[in-house]
Amino acid sequence: MPFPVTDQPLYPEALLIDADPATRTLEKSGIPPGTVLAVQSGDPARWLALWALARSADLPFMPLSPDMPAQQVETVLQRAGCAALLEMETGDDPLPALVSGSTNTAVAADSPVRLIIHTSGSKGVPRGVMHTTKSIEAASRAACSRLDYGPGDLWLNCLAPWHIGGIAILERALHAKAGVLPMQGFNPARIWQALQQYPVSHLSLVPAMLSRLLEQAAGHPPPPRLRKVLIGGGPLSAELFLKAQRCRWPLCVSYGLTEAGSQAATLCTPGDDWRAGDAGPALDGMEIRIDETGVIELRGPMVMAGYLNPSLTPGEGLSEDGWFSTGDLGELDDSGHLHLLGRHDDVIVSGGINIHPASVEQVLHQHPDVDDVAVVGSADPVYGEIVTAFVVGNARDESLNSWCQERLSSAHRPRRIIRIDTLPLLGIGKIDRGRLRELAAHS
Repeated sequence: MPFPVTDQPLYPEALLIDADPATRTLEKSGIPPGTVLAVQSGDPARWLALWALARSADLPFMPLSPDMPAQQVETVLQRAGCAALLEMETGDDPLPALVSGSTNTAVAADSPVRLIIHTSGSKGVPRGVMHTTKSIEAASRAACSRLDYGPGDLWLNCLAPWHIGGIAILERALHAKAGVLPMQGFNPARIWQALQQYPVSHLSLVPAMLSRLLEQAAGHPPPPRLRKVLIGGGPLSAELFLKAQRCRWPLCVSYGLTEAGSQAATLCTPGDDWRAGDAGPALDGMEIRIDETGVIELRGPMVMAGYLNPSLTPGEGLSEDGWFSTGDLGELDDSGHLHLLGRHDDVIVSGGINIHPASVEQVLHQHPDVDDVAVVGSADPVYGEIVTAFVVGNARDESLNSWCQERLSSAHRPRRIIRIDTLPLLGIGKIDRGRLRELAAHS
């Protein structure tokens, strides 16, 4: 089995082998049929080897974050039923070694589940999301079509492979018979250098990564062969969008989540009139609707089979007719574009008025001395909650207050402004609002 060298282009189909040799490799290591193969490694070579082994043997693959605590890993393995945490040694004839495992439930040999990815934990506790071969293929096909990714292209992947954004790139490359340039972690200097050195056509970033890469580029446009820069994992501010637009970065603004196989809606080459929150139309095959409370619901072949359970039984987390409620608030305009308003559980209720943090953040982002900002609600004995802004930058309180008075209604103006050096982020790059609420409660 070939092992790729980090930061060198690879083609995922070259990693796959026949099913029989893959099965015999597992049997030599004492891994029973039907086992969920888990890996917890930051080493791309070891990680990719186990992904290829699971893919070749047609077994469920469950990558875990290297930062996941040991106790939580054991809980996840129990939740996955018959599961094995493996380590892969590199070499001419490598064998996976069993680190730990659970065999409390035998998974049916005909289970359709082939990928288990844990969410970022934006709701508090990461949940295992089960995807089948069909849902993976549907997500890859729709993404490749929207992003014009095919043979001869090269996608630079600096996203963590234990999150959906990272592994989805690998699956798209396999579907498209295209290449991937895997990079271990996000380093703006190395990525900028790689864009000059390799014929990279596609790149995935969260907004915080885009901001740092633009600083590294120092106003220079990317090489013309870079055709698509997919932005996801959190809200993109209008200011950051315009900064990238002025330097001719070919952004594709997206909305997606683990349960949707990465992307649900994507807008490529947005115009100068783009406004924050516009994620464009749904991908081919994806249905989007807004329920009576304003929450986005999704249905389609790329939507998950359900949340993880010991028997890998589909259905948990989905309605009887296959709809998934995202917990995110949004609107659909007359052209079918999805506009994001924030998370339902992030809504601040102050004096009986519902306030979406994104609407306040967009205004604060426009202040010339604000580098970054996040808004949460904090407890108040009179109003229930008050708007609290965590601000990165040199903007003075007086200036911020005047700025908001001119642009926001009284209820939407921040009642507290807390200075912070950097915003806390979850592993995938989303703002850790739970941590901010904790900081607000103790400030």
